[in-house]
Amino acid sequence: MATRRRLAALALVLSLVLAGCGTDSGAFRTTEPETETPTPASDPSAPTTDAGTTTRTTTTADVTEEYAVPVAGEELPVDPDLTFARVQALVGTDVEPQPVTVRSGSTRSADAGYYDRRPFFRIMGLADANYSTTGASGVTYSDGEVQITTRNASTTEVERVLAHEFTHTVQMRTSMTADLDAAVYGDRTTDYSMTRRSLVEGGAVYVTDVYAERFQNRTVYQSSVVERRYERGPSGNRYLWAPYHFGYQYVEETIDAPAGLSDVYEDYPETTEQLIHGYGPDEEPPAALEVADETDGWYRTDADTKGELVTRIVLRDVLSRERAAAAAAGWGNDRVHVYDHARRDASGVAWTLRMDDAAEATEAVDAFEAYAARQSAAAYRVERVTPRTLVVFGGDEAFVENAHAAGSDGEISVAVGEGVTSLAPSAAPSAAAAAAPDATAAAPA
Repeated sequence: MATRRRLAALALVLSLVLAGCGTDSGAFRTTEPETETPTPASDPSAPTTDAGTTTRTTTTADVTEEYAVPVAGEELPVDPDLTFARVQALVGTDVEPQPVTVRSGSTRSADAGYYDRRPFFRIMGLADANYSTTGASGVTYSDGEVQITTRNASTTEVERVLAHEFTHTVQMRTSMTADLDAAVYGDRTTDYSMTRRSLVEGGAVYVTDVYAERFQNRTVYQSSVVERRYERGPSGNRYLWAPYHFGYQYVEETIDAPAGLSDVYEDYPETTEQLIHGYGPDEEPPAALEVADETDGWYRTDADTKGELVTRIVLRDVLSRERAAAAAAGWGNDRVHVYDHARRDASGVAWTLRMDDAAEATEAVDAFEAYAARQSAAAYRVERVTPRTLVVFGGDEAFVENAHAAGSDGEISVAVGEGVTSLAPSAAPSAAAAAAPDATAAAPA
């Protein structure tokens, strides 16, 4: 029985990859080979056999419809017509199949060059990644068409990947995720994008797990594969796998069976904070936060909201899972400004975070200071601006030394560059002021 009622966000036309889908950029497609043995669940409350493997309630589904899936390319070692019929029987839909293109492919490795070229990822440690594609993988396009690469994977693994991709076809062709697609045009932040991808990918992982229970004699849970890949890092890998991992957890706790998949997209969370903690879209809305800047010699190239999930992933790069999660859990809102120097190859990040209260902000400051002390990717400094607000400066040493912030909880001003004098370093609150619940730093005159 589902214990929470929530769900949500897809959005934007995107390519979906992996033992499922892909990043918004389509930069990586990866999976890992699956051994044909059950994988223990991470939830300590999950029922287990004496051998320690997970036992789950089997979902039944009568396969009564027949479909003819158009297939092109290399040989597909499984029956796509039957796989598509089974997915539709589980979800309770009846849409026409879309073409499937099959590639044999080969094992390949890719570093995180795409992320390494993005200053926030490079400066905040998310460019540390190495993806090795050794098993079957797939991608589903916005019209529901599927491309699958088999790479000599077992037939059961190929079938699971195909079931995952067919779930995306069903999501798209039934317009389950239409509201999510429309919403993304009004909110292009990373936080919303991660929320939307989590709900889409989480739904596909959930259906695939039930598919394996119902139709395959020996079960490998895709959710367990995803969990292992997320937990084992490094941070760039964790960033890729987070939507699959947290999205699955959300869906699994929200619905009782694949037939309820459409319910996931009717009243959905809009932030990763809501997704992680099981809040509805009206619970824990982002706190008010506006960030203005004044620069000299630097120009802003990007502005974004990263969200609680990315905050957790960044801190997890050098801190324990428990400490990173606890520090990020006080997230109220954030705004990242990225800067490039006008005359030399240098970048900087000013990451403003507004926490729920002063105690949560203190915890976040301590965590980011520990992060700064252990991270070697760039120079860092953490500035406590108000009791509830902090700014993390990172990047080129000259940027960090000449960047400062001041303001009130909901309105922060950032000054970057030697020629900017409107904000002095002393504008930040003292330790005593930071401890006072209602104290705020004065805004610049």
